[in-house]
Amino acid sequence: MPSRKIVFVVPRYGVESAGGAEMLAKSVAERLAAAGNGVSVFTTCARDHFTWADYYRPGREMLNGVEVFRFPTDPRDAGGEFCALQGRIARGMPVSRDEEETWIRGSVHSRSLYDSIASQRDAFDCFIFIPYLFGTTWAGSAIAPEKSLIIPCLHDEPYARLAIFREMFSRVRGMIFNSEPERAFAASLLGIAFEKSAVAGMGFAAMDQYRPERFRKKFGIKAPFIMYAGRREQGKNTPLLVEYFRAFKNQHRSELKLLLLGTGEVMVPPEISRDALDLGYVREELKHDGYAASLALCQPSTNESLSIVLMEAWLAGAPGLVHADCAVTSFHCVQANGGLLFRDYCEFAECILYLMERVGLREQLAAGGRRYVETEYSWGAVMKRYEAAFGKFGL
Repeated sequence: MPSRKIVFVVPRYGVESAGGAEMLAKSVAERLAAAGNGVSVFTTCARDHFTWADYYRPGREMLNGVEVFRFPTDPRDAGGEFCALQGRIARGMPVSRDEEETWIRGSVHSRSLYDSIASQRDAFDCFIFIPYLFGTTWAGSAIAPEKSLIIPCLHDEPYARLAIFREMFSRVRGMIFNSEPERAFAASLLGIAFEKSAVAGMGFAAMDQYRPERFRKKFGIKAPFIMYAGRREQGKNTPLLVEYFRAFKNQHRSELKLLLLGTGEVMVPPEISRDALDLGYVREELKHDGYAASLALCQPSTNESLSIVLMEAWLAGAPGLVHADCAVTSFHCVQANGGLLFRDYCEFAECILYLMERVGLREQLAAGGRRYVETEYSWGAVMKRYEAAFGKFGL
């Protein structure tokens, strides 16, 4: 494998409670570095993706074999006009091209980061920007577009339809997607040519040991449960999951519980407060033990480009229970024969009953999922796809 000098540009890096894009950037950067590439990261000093306030000191540090440079964030006007535009865009309301640019200029930016890209553009083979949605990708990828690749983490949302992003995608050297459905969506929505796109994703490996009983003992859980892991917010459909679970408990006499792991506020109706439990953020090893102990990992989101938690759950021995309107997670489940799909409450309830009543189904689906991850999303398979992508883009 040829050695390359690569820079990942990501708004946050190496922070606790990071989202999927940050986890992907960190894991791929570390694997590419371990494979002999010279890998650096340009990121901001921010930890919080709501305020983007500086938290870390600017400067250089080494994290797991990757050279990380942190740059101060620029002052930003996130007041009335930005918030108003954000609300209009999120609701799918029309905005002008100038308003789109006003909105993106209110995103996270770092002039010193951009200056480093400009001054060192000849020292690196490529700059990989992730994800598409933030100012650092929009402005940074315009500096050396001929050397810029974007891992967009794209899904069907109003932001993806903005002209500023269509222009951004058209000017860069190439785009690397996490799954085939994500690439197909980009092709149909944005007209991204096959020649400018590749699929790579993120690799996964099973934990050395899963201890489901440790999880049950830690949280005092004896009953069967379905589990959610990730950001608890409207965009991930966690309120819908809680409502479906409330309806299920009202209609069926069952000991089943819903465990909600992750960050963000979650509103649990008082009537199910003993059965829908907010465990908050837990250590990684405990999360994986939770997968292994669960009846299923429920991923209700319709906005995914990969779904890290689904892959992790399969390796731990849990099947997936996913929303049929998510092209990516439903694709994974069908390809793997690794889970069940629901589109409404009735289907959700039937899926749970099916898992609870059919002996061996949970294990059968989980085994299919594990084979799928080991074949399609092992680090060996993913690194081969990255190498093919670099070759395709002439890097």
